[in-house]
Amino acid sequence: MQRDSTTYHSKGTFGAAVLHRVSPVLAARWFPLVLALAAILVSLPALWTGLLTDDYAHRAMLTADPNAAQRLAQVGLEFEGAGRLGPALADLFVVVDPDTNLERYRDYGALPWWTCDTYRVAHWRPLASLTHWLDYRLFPNATWLMHLHSILWFAAVVLLVAILYRRFIGAGWIAGLAGLLYLLSDDSYFPAMWLANRNLLISLCFGIVTLIVHDRWRRERWVPGIVVGPLCLLASLLSSEGGVATFAYLFAYEIALATGRPGKRVLALVPALVVIVAWRLYYNLQGYGADGGGFYLDPAHEPLAYVLAVFQRAPFLLAGQWTTSPPELHSLLPADARGLLWVVLVVLAILIPLVLRPLLRGRRRLWFWLIGMHAAVLPVCATIPMGRGLLFVAIGGFGLIAECVGAWLEQFDRESRPSLSGRLVRLLVVLLLVVHVPWAAVARAGAFKVTAKVAKHLNRAMVIDLFRQLPPDQDLVVVNAPNPTALVHDPFRAAVEGESLPAGLRVLAPGYGPLEITRVGPRRLIIRALSNGLLDCQQEYRIDPVFFFRRLSDVRGAEHPMAVGQRVVLPRMMAEVRAVDERGAPTEVAFAFDTELESPRLLWLYWDWGHRHFVLFHLPPVGESVCLRGPF
Repeated sequence: MQRDSTTYHSKGTFGAAVLHRVSPVLAARWFPLVLALAAILVSLPALWTGLLTDDYAHRAMLTADPNAAQRLAQVGLEFEGAGRLGPALADLFVVVDPDTNLERYRDYGALPWWTCDTYRVAHWRPLASLTHWLDYRLFPNATWLMHLHSILWFAAVVLLVAILYRRFIGAGWIAGLAGLLYLLSDDSYFPAMWLANRNLLISLCFGIVTLIVHDRWRRERWVPGIVVGPLCLLASLLSSEGGVATFAYLFAYEIALATGRPGKRVLALVPALVVIVAWRLYYNLQGYGADGGGFYLDPAHEPLAYVLAVFQRAPFLLAGQWTTSPPELHSLLPADARGLLWVVLVVLAILIPLVLRPLLRGRRRLWFWLIGMHAAVLPVCATIPMGRGLLFVAIGGFGLIAECVGAWLEQFDRESRPSLSGRLVRLLVVLLLVVHVPWAAVARAGAFKVTAKVAKHLNRAMVIDLFRQLPPDQDLVVVNAPNPTALVHDPFRAAVEGESLPAGLRVLAPGYGPLEITRVGPRRLIIRALSNGLLDCQQEYRIDPVFFFRRLSDVRGAEHPMAVGQRVVLPRMMAEVRAVDERGAPTEVAFAFDTELESPRLLWLYWDWGHRHFVLFHLPPVGESVCLRGPF
């Protein structure tokens, strides 16, 4: 098999000055190991993170702590088979399933009353689940060792991706630069910090090995690769659904690097396709997938919604890879501002490859990185854009950027008077270097501080300290929760930390906008949205977490409208929709409780947007109303 074997050497004084000191280090055989060690060092602050969100449910499921299990059983949230390997492999990443726990979660209030009846967030990640099960068998009370376990997976990712670059690009400084760029990206810190996100790192490891094996099979005719490659791909898929992005690079390989007739190239992809189809069939037949909400989209169940999501989300992800702009901007902006930014990012996504076209000409490896990078974006669009979703995309992105730097240095030294296109290439390459080396290094150094601040901000909206004071027969009523589905984690956090759980949680409305609360009887009140619908955000042209909360808590997608008169009956409370907007989203809802609202069995809270924390809510007298401000 032929391979574009071009290597880049700087012939003039400019290139020599730039590369004189750094190129020997970047090209050294031991440099991948240095990168892996650096990956461990920069991730060490994660050791003291503790548990976050899903981690609490995982601990409750994996430890079989009798005290936590008893607390959860009292409110109907216990896990069947807690501590056993079989249920852990099958159900650890099943967050919500309408066939098993949705009704129990909604009855208790861990999910809000407006949750769609078909809402499902159920992932099958048995290989990743096995690593967590082993954690709780080996060091159940040493969370820092669990984090170290995740960090070692991240170090393995960095080591493998550096080896991949050396294999594809050659044992030179360009491959070293690509590995360094991958390490410096701050998108990797959160998966290394959050235990429940270890699945992505494991999937990356096996995905990268799949590419290395495929290259060895196709280029060196290593026959075992026909079997080993698909098995590694299967391991990637059994760690995370994101492993399907591995196929993006297999496809790009056969398009850009492989030689021979098209039929032969297609046949080379058949083993991987068989693995993906078989995995997906089993995945669907066992009831895994996503449905009913907007945070996750299942391409198999909602193909049209997924295609629209690709159109809306891909520019934010590609821009994040090219420029380090946070893909989370997609979820932190109101609709109008997001639309304007989308236009800018689409232009960038088209313009950057066009400017780089002189470097791409005749260089097949660069086309491989470019095609793989863009194709790897497609699976990531199944959820809202986030930086951690770029780790597969970054394999191609940083390979491409590093090779463009090498190609530009070679071309720069040859051209005494570069053309306009040459000057544009020079400007773009310099900007990419600045953004992805010094700028990225600063961001990577401060990633743990930024992430800690974000986590603290999120926790303020999801952790209710009053759990420690609630008697077990009291319902906690939250009038306006800023992040409603965050409460799904609180019962497990309380159970794991030895706190009492309330009899139930009752979130009456999201806190996305101003509300009017009218008392219409001793046991009844009505909540009416004063800006848009109850499930929509108050609009303001600025970046704000409330827009992210809205997307994170989308438990009723737009394709599941509600109707006037629709009732949701829960233990000790009923909600009745009194008015909806043109899309079927509720704008006014009446609530009836089985006891007087002043009863000591009910503790009332509301979210104070002025101080951004929960405070006691004072009920208005019968016949009177009170208004709560929104975020703006």
